[in-house]
Amino acid sequence: MKSQILFPVVMLVMVCVFVSDRVLANVQYLTDPAVFSTLRTANTIYVDVQASTWKTRGRLLWDAPADIRTKLIAVGFEIVREKNQPHALTLTGSYEETRGRQFGINRYGTVLTGTFRIEHHEKGPLFEITIQEKATLTPLGTLPYLDSLHNFLTNPYYHFLGEIVDGQIHRNQDAHRVFLKELRAKVAHEALPKVSDNSDWLPEGIHSMQQAHTLYEPVAARRTIEEFVQAKDERIVDLLPDLLKHPDVYVKVRSVEAFGDFDVTDALPLLRGLEENATDVEVKHAAAATISRMAGISP
Repeated sequence: MKSQILFPVVMLVMVCVFVSDRVLANVQYLTDPAVFSTLRTANTIYVDVQASTWKTRGRLLWDAPADIRTKLIAVGFEIVREKNQPHALTLTGSYEETRGRQFGINRYGTVLTGTFRIEHHEKGPLFEITIQEKATLTPLGTLPYLDSLHNFLTNPYYHFLGEIVDGQIHRNQDAHRVFLKELRAKVAHEALPKVSDNSDWLPEGIHSMQQAHTLYEPVAARRTIEEFVQAKDERIVDLLPDLLKHPDVYVKVRSVEAFGDFDVTDALPLLRGLEENATDVEVKHAAAATISRMAGISP
């Protein structure tokens, strides 16, 4: 029921907020990387995430532990409900809402911090992800809490949390490799013939997760591209032409800009073609600006 309440609220936020592209996340490995190659059959997991808020009523708008369980189920993990049941992995951590900066009289921002640690029942702690998001004032006056929540839910390290755990445990893939896989899969899926979307066979939790992923995916995709830019990770460069096929125009725009961020001069013919022929005016303008930038000319 909580997830059904969340989605309309966040739909409103997606219209109103301007999301900061700076991804605040830290991934810390707690064991020898060689250990991960021995864990590929680990598929049962117990989730122990404690949630808290600074708000006086102590009420959270969404159920973070349940959402995390849903993400893990969606990528194939079997959730163990009781700690004393046999399980190979444990996801421990916390989701905390603390009071942030003051925006006005009796009006404060909220800082959202999630810390998620994966442990193996024999190998011990494996890795830990810490994510933090906070509100900033927006021209349209979005409520600071909703701004923070939207930022947290579209942070790639949370949006793809299930995929990160799955990729690290079952394929020894770091977060950026997982991001590339998910971006590539989205573009490939869009290229497939459309069929009727009959979700009657989906368990309720999985269906909710699919709705959430669909809702947040365009913003998460843009922020994922920005993460590669900020990290100066050129592994995304080969994927940028494919991302120009993404259904969201602003993902296309960020992909065009990324050619300039990485100074991919080989992409200039492609950019000139977009400047002349792109159907989206936003993409045309981004291509022109990127060409000027790469040429050292002020747009």
